[in-house]
Amino acid sequence: MASPAIPQFNGTLGKIYDWVDERAGISEIMHELLDEPIPGGTKYAYAFGSALLFIFALQSITGVFLAMYYVPSAEDAHKSVEYIMKEVPFGAFMRGMHHYGSSAMVIMVVLHILQIVIWGAYKQKRELLWLVGAGLFQLVLAFSLSGYLLPWDMKAYYGTVVTVGIASEVPIFGDMIKRIIIGGTEMGTITISRFFMVHVFLLPALTAGGIAAHLYLFRKAQPAGPFNMTEQEAMFKVEPFWPGQVFKDAVFSLVVFAILAYLSFATLAPLEPKADPSQTQYVARPEWYFLFLFQLLKYFPGSTAIIGSLIIPGIVMAIITFLPFLDRNPERHPLKRPFVMLGTLALLVAIGALHLLAKQDDNQNFAAQLKAQEEEGARFLKEPFEPKDTSQKSLAVAPPPEAFVKNCAVCHGENGAGGPAGPKLVGIAKKPGRSKEEIAGLIENPSAYDASKMPPMPQVSAAERAAIAEWIHTLK
Repeated sequence: MASPAIPQFNGTLGKIYDWVDERAGISEIMHELLDEPIPGGTKYAYAFGSALLFIFALQSITGVFLAMYYVPSAEDAHKSVEYIMKEVPFGAFMRGMHHYGSSAMVIMVVLHILQIVIWGAYKQKRELLWLVGAGLFQLVLAFSLSGYLLPWDMKAYYGTVVTVGIASEVPIFGDMIKRIIIGGTEMGTITISRFFMVHVFLLPALTAGGIAAHLYLFRKAQPAGPFNMTEQEAMFKVEPFWPGQVFKDAVFSLVVFAILAYLSFATLAPLEPKADPSQTQYVARPEWYFLFLFQLLKYFPGSTAIIGSLIIPGIVMAIITFLPFLDRNPERHPLKRPFVMLGTLALLVAIGALHLLAKQDDNQNFAAQLKAQEEEGARFLKEPFEPKDTSQKSLAVAPPPEAFVKNCAVCHGENGAGGPAGPKLVGIAKKPGRSKEEIAGLIENPSAYDASKMPPMPQVSAAERAAIAEWIHTLK
């Protein structure tokens, strides 16, 4: 009897299908994919894995769309994202789908892991399946970290500064790791290029290979079935993957798509003004799903930072990764596995508590600054798009004073267009707190003007400071 999952055609179409099927083995592939027996019957609880695959496909499609317009350089990355948001038809929607899709992947992978832990589905010779799944979980987190920097706005820049700072806490190799990640001592075009390459080429390739291995091992191990049935009981209620589970997976994925589409239409994906390394008062925060880790770091200041940044997260991740080897009891019912279930519950409570403490700390100490940053981002998104001025009109109409060339050009470039260690000065006069007098004062005492990264220059006289400030105000 032919499988109901395999399409049946008559007439000329049937002959064409049979001709292709004899050579490509379509029926055999369809049988392997769709006729898989599911012990205990189909369930919506099994839809998380398929939804993850669906979101990954969605991220790939929207990612290709964004990559067609994105320019991975410190000079143009932000402008290209702004162009996508404000000028490209459906650009804001596509970026919204990609932005909210990244959060959806994290949520879905956590739900998928919890379902497997509660069902005890990592047992009975499924160690390799679990290990590959744990690797995919870490790849999802790596996607989030590498994609976070690419908009090159204030939030992305300072959030990545915090992340790189955590990586630099590794004993002995910390500084080397930091240099490898950002491609030098300061973040710039090389950093964006590396993050872009990892995000667009390396991680998708690894993830595609991991998914293929995960699906193969899943089919090899077979579905575990419900935890409240014996193997014999589950075999009395077997349903094929098609059509019941396919329908449930499709419905669940459709709901996920509808939620992402609604969010993308209702709330634009955030984009703050272009990264400005001189704004040392900016309050950096990671994405919401890393906020608990950010709060944990606060309890381990100075030389103890490695405990919060690496040791505790490393131990937790190691326990999750090697769970099938630590829990060797064949029992799958969650109520008969108190150690694993209480440990899982404790981990979720700890993550939730740290997240709430982080929000509480922000509300008590940084509410005004965070609100100002959010409002600045909202204002920026409402501003009309201004194409980048590639002519020399944007630069100075007069040559820079000698004092600028001698003391400032090494960081800010000879014409104030920005350099490897200093932001561009073109248009800086439009910003609040940057009058001629204030710029002259900043040169004399940078830390008094929120520019502590800039070295003080006592060798520059008052007249030279005034001349530099006067010239900077001509950069429009």
